[in-house]
Amino acid sequence: MYSLLTGTLLLCAATSQAEPATYDLPTLIDRALEHNAEILESRAKVAEARATQRQARGAFVLPRLRLESYGGLTPDAKGDVFNPPSDTSGVRALGPFARAQLEFIQPLYTFGRLTHLHRAAEAGVSAQQAQLADSRGEIIHQVKELYYGILLAQDLTSLARRLRDELATWEDEVTLDNPDIPVSAPYKLQLALLELENRSAQLEDGLRFARSALAWKTGLSEADDFVLADELSPTDTALPSIEELHSRGLQQRPEWRHLQAGLAARHAQEQAARSAYYPQVFLSGGIRYAVAPGRTDQHNPFVKDEFNLFNGGVFLGLRQSFEWDMLGADLDKARAKRLQLEALQTTAAQGIRVDIRRAYDEYHASTREVATALKARNLTREWLQLAQDEYELEPGSVKELVSAFEALAASEESYYRALHRDHLALAELERAIGGPVNP
Repeated sequence: MYSLLTGTLLLCAATSQAEPATYDLPTLIDRALEHNAEILESRAKVAEARATQRQARGAFVLPRLRLESYGGLTPDAKGDVFNPPSDTSGVRALGPFARAQLEFIQPLYTFGRLTHLHRAAEAGVSAQQAQLADSRGEIIHQVKELYYGILLAQDLTSLARRLRDELATWEDEVTLDNPDIPVSAPYKLQLALLELENRSAQLEDGLRFARSALAWKTGLSEADDFVLADELSPTDTALPSIEELHSRGLQQRPEWRHLQAGLAARHAQEQAARSAYYPQVFLSGGIRYAVAPGRTDQHNPFVKDEFNLFNGGVFLGLRQSFEWDMLGADLDKARAKRLQLEALQTTAAQGIRVDIRRAYDEYHASTREVATALKARNLTREWLQLAQDEYELEPGSVKELVSAFEALAASEESYYRALHRDHLALAELERAIGGPVNP
């Protein structure tokens, strides 16, 4: 009894392990975003930009605060300038010494230079985030293309098999030995079966390739068996007005966000280059301490002693650069870079509007194509039903039956391809506006 129960449990476990995993589109998109190398590289660039921003922020508060400490051995020396050591040979016992020095610089007023550099660093983070969003959008679009391509290949493969099986049921009746059948009918039937067989093999090859591509894109193993959770169906999405899509595109489109962040960074860099003409006011100071037990501490302020000391101070400093040519060149370079991006701004906005209009019209065209293909599919099915009824009454009409099957195959494939184009058109529209049509 125990062995039977154990065997049953092992069989159930093996059956559950053999079942293929089911993935829907959002899950596959998440996997692709997690494993894609471009996404990982863009995230690293965002982290680098954030580090630059921290550096710019750190320039406001104690950008220089350093402690240096070292020690060693030094010859002992007892006495002072009036009572020097009697041993003047220079060969004396060695003793330890230690020295530490703490320095700091605190900017007080830089005429906006540090503020502009910090704004440029913030804009740099925004630019890299927009670049990351662009990479994410491209990966999402690629996964959608593969996903809907597999759904199309699955439907077309199933269609070819089904039609081939249906035609094969008439193969025994449509022969040259049947006097009620026209001479050309068996050949027409065999040619249709060969065409469906060849088409089915091509679709299966394409399906295997598409599954391998999707597995590679989403980090799945090619050996893993999986099924998709959805089927091709009309999108049936209510679109907002084209004006609203234009407005959303200029807000969400990664390329536009990247351009705006670049303009902000270039403008801040230009202002920082202009601020370099003005002086920088800062506070500086520090503390120094040194000790050497084997040497006499000198208290005479006119005697320099680097081995026994303790002093410090705070100073108000002013730094002014008079390299006018160099500063002017830096300012001209920063201004030229800003003007380059400003020249792209108008054309970029127009390009985004044109791109959205194109995707908008293509989606409307695809929905009309789906409706037309559905009508053709229904008409062809009615024709096939009439041809089957006619064949049952008059076997000599088998050529009409085969023609109806061929028309059905063409209309079914056209319908599935129209659905595929409908989903891709919607995906293209979502990429054009930088987000989902209906958030």
